[in-house]
Amino acid sequence: MSAARFALDQAQPLARTYAAPELAAAKAKLAQAEQALAHDEPSRARRLAEEAEIDARMAWALAENERSRHP
Repeated sequence: MSAARFALDQAQPLARTYAAPELAAAKAKLAQAEQALAHDEPSRARRLAEEAEIDARMAWALAENERSRHP
């Protein structure tokens, strides 16, 4: 979960402007992962946290690409 949180924190400043839907998807998956962990579903929590991290990294990459295209 910490890797997903870190990726979200890193992506947020730039992705808010350039990749908001992707950032929202990452946040939603992290919230689902936290719920799964609270409901004692560690496998599901791990999978969702990994997906959240990937989504956050994608949001950052998309945002970085858009920012570089529109200075």
